[in-house]
Amino acid sequence: MKWMMVLCCSIHLVALAQEPDRYELVIHEIFADPTPARQLPSSEFIEIRNTSTREINLKNLGLSNGSSIGRTTVSIILKPDSLILLCPASSLAQFNVYGPAISVSPWPALNNEGDTLLLLSPSGNIIHAIVWNQEWYNNPLKEEGGWSLEMKDSRYPCEGKENWDASIDPKGGTPSLPNSVHSTISDSSFPRLLYSYMPDSITLISVFSEPIGNVDQIGSGSADLSITTIFSNAPIFNSLTIKLNKQILPGKIYTLDGIVVSDCSHNKSPPQQLIFGRFSDVKPSDLVINEILFNPFAGGDDYVEIFNRSGKIIDFSTLFLANRNSTGRIASLQKICVQPYPSMPGSFLVATEHSAALKHQYHSDLINCIEVHSMPSFPDDHGTVVIIDDKGRIIDELSYDEKWHFPLIGIREGVALERIRADAETQDASNWHSASSSSGYGTPGKMNSQSFTTGSAAAAVTISSPIISPDLDGRDDYILIQYAFSVPGYVANITVFDSNGQLVKQLVRNALCGLKGQFRWDGDGNDQQQLRQGPYIILTDVFNTNGNTKRYKHAVGLVKR
Repeated sequence: MKWMMVLCCSIHLVALAQEPDRYELVIHEIFADPTPARQLPSSEFIEIRNTSTREINLKNLGLSNGSSIGRTTVSIILKPDSLILLCPASSLAQFNVYGPAISVSPWPALNNEGDTLLLLSPSGNIIHAIVWNQEWYNNPLKEEGGWSLEMKDSRYPCEGKENWDASIDPKGGTPSLPNSVHSTISDSSFPRLLYSYMPDSITLISVFSEPIGNVDQIGSGSADLSITTIFSNAPIFNSLTIKLNKQILPGKIYTLDGIVVSDCSHNKSPPQQLIFGRFSDVKPSDLVINEILFNPFAGGDDYVEIFNRSGKIIDFSTLFLANRNSTGRIASLQKICVQPYPSMPGSFLVATEHSAALKHQYHSDLINCIEVHSMPSFPDDHGTVVIIDDKGRIIDELSYDEKWHFPLIGIREGVALERIRADAETQDASNWHSASSSSGYGTPGKMNSQSFTTGSAAAAVTISSPIISPDLDGRDDYILIQYAFSVPGYVANITVFDSNGQLVKQLVRNALCGLKGQFRWDGDGNDQQQLRQGPYIILTDVFNTNGNTKRYKHAVGLVKR
């Protein structure tokens, strides 16, 4: 067979082998769960690709799952833009049928649900590393087994889920062949700072949204702080270790400005500010439960949002989420995160199982979101949420009931309960309200739509302009109907009438409002066609379950410039 001829020509001993540099070899395909078998051998394999312009000797190449390491033992030369399989010795003969293969001994077993995979040089340097999970399959059936994960574009080895997909080859994978999902992708995003924390008094760890290829600029800091040493951290290289010129005092917040980094694709970030300080011991009520979704849409996930109302920097890796069982005992303890994760004063953190689904449903960036391996059970009718620290102290606790929802909401799936006042008692039922419809019925990671602060405006509805000119020239293309209420629970109906008193647009019907918000009118009618030029009346009726009703009438002119 042709591949055998190529392999024979490429296998020879190399006296002076140059070690592969980072990303010259990349993990190109992963077959972690071979059962139920389709047409491939019932054995794990890893496919690697030579992305360099030179031949690379694969002898003593290492493969690790983060806990064990196996190595190749024979000298095989992999030519540029060529593929080869790494597999257990017991299945080498089976995979040699498909193309070039080499055994790794001992074979580091691959986790079916996700893992850290490291490709190592003979001296132990990381050539390529990925941290993958089942979401990378983008297919709930294929993630159950029998299908490989394939890289789309080997030019972007630092890209994560966006650059991987489940194989679409009928065999279940493409060992030693071009990947079935091969496609051209692009990468224009830069590494964005997620958070920074201090493991000791002079060391700062800053974590970014993607691997860092280079540190391009180092800025200055507050309180005469400066950087003495800075380097990226293996295995994923998505964080920096920064050594400072002096010890940081507890109880204070510091900054470093002007850090500029770039990724593997040379996308350079703007100057970013690091905000950090020493961790403080958490006390009861320093953190409070601020929002909870316990009845998600079908296929969705619960989430719990926690608010730091203290002046401290608190480490979430010292905390657990839990519930109470039928006997009232605390149960189902789940550590919120394994690695240190700072909660800054006045910040929100969302705990859920799948952050991507939350981002999509609530159109939220969700920077401060932690994926908990398995959330405690929070029933749809009533239950208890407990935050407990590693000393066994209850930091906050909420026993919720679905009856706390706004009574006029018919379908409560996907509707979160929001805390109204951060300084009020957690267990006060009157301090909780359904999230507003204009917010998407949830505000994970953001200020609550029903949040009350001292000085909240009295009830009022206003419009952004008395003129609307929907011609897309950037001036008065739409009108915002803006509201501000002193208490939650108002429902709004907004209609538009022409000069003859004819209803031309039912803009909003029975929309649950937050304390502040807005609705937009684009100058169209009920048929989505633009209305003719002339005067119109926007009528806004609001009411709540206490019997309070208000009507606001605004005259506007639709003009064509």
